[in-house]
Amino acid sequence: MNMTSNDEQLSISVKVDKLENSVEELLAYCNKLSEENDAFKHNNQQLMLERSELQTKNDKARGQVEAMVERLKAMDKAS
Repeated sequence: MNMTSNDEQLSISVKVDKLENSVEELLAYCNKLSEENDAFKHNNQQLMLERSELQTKNDKARGQVEAMVERLKAMDKAS
């Protein structure tokens, strides 16, 4: 059975509508992914800053402990 011109146009119109819906869904998904990516980048930046601060504190504490150990060794030798 052959499709009439109206049937063909309707079929094409339905396909175009489905394609438009698919494109809109893809765009919405891309926007969501972009927002999530921005949030992850911000979170990563904050974590890197926190890591840097903790490394600085750790280095300072290590220096203080090493200085105490040296003073204890000096006191032990002096006795």
